[in-house]
Amino acid sequence: MNDEIVLSVVIATWNTKKQTEECIQSIISLPEYSDNTEIILIDNASNDGTAESVKEKFPQVKLIINDENTGYAPACNKGISVSRGKYILLLGSDTILKPGSLKKTVEYLNKKPDAGAVGCKLMYPDGTLQGNCKRFPKLFNAFLTYTSLNRFNYDYDMRGFDYNETIQVEQIATTFLMVRGDLMKKLKGFDESYRIMYNDVDLCKRIYEEGKKIMFLHDAEVYHHGSLSTNKADYKLRKVMYEDIYRYYKKNHGAKASFLLPVLKIRLLSIKLFKS
Repeated sequence: MNDEIVLSVVIATWNTKKQTEECIQSIISLPEYSDNTEIILIDNASNDGTAESVKEKFPQVKLIINDENTGYAPACNKGISVSRGKYILLLGSDTILKPGSLKKTVEYLNKKPDAGAVGCKLMYPDGTLQGNCKRFPKLFNAFLTYTSLNRFNYDYDMRGFDYNETIQVEQIATTFLMVRGDLMKKLKGFDESYRIMYNDVDLCKRIYEEGKKIMFLHDAEVYHHGSLSTNKADYKLRKVMYEDIYRYYKKNHGAKASFLLPVLKIRLLSIKLFKS
């Protein structure tokens, strides 16, 4: 048996039992899957039987069970702290990996020492493209996003990019983001002040500040259902999400970000009214 762990797959889940099982099954069914890959699942106090099912069906998975929903960033950091891999893959629990997705991304990082992280092409289950690359957001982009004018965020959303070539990007979703293990440990994982939202954007900024590139690899593909956990969030969790959003813009833009407070409060209130 190979004692050297090349890849640690870190998955945080909350009440996505079916999708989590499908995700794990897709990993262990890959031609490139072997005993030099470890899977670490952090269950954020799910009440749908996720942890019990995974424990029974997938004994090879290293399972961490939280007593409460700590949020995405703290959950992932628990997995990162016990990981042993040369590379760490942050993976959404609602993904299905296609053959070659792990092999190609690992090989890319092996060949490109200036790359700190690499992501891949995400697709909806029906095969349509799911854009997962963006530029770092400016205050104007935030205003457009949270006043439902996101259709004007053309440059920020990189809508001119067709995802058919491998390029350097500013940020890529942690739905699938493979990071060098030593770099991730140096960064101490996610900033846990971002419990749910913008932790991935902040992580990408810190990777760049370390002088490392983030690359999009066009020929590695993964299916992604999309936001299943956050779509189930109640008002309390959504309040945390909006606090995360403001925290990011305040950290990166200072006092200028204060104009976002009423925008976010109105949006949160409207969500509460329409969902109640």
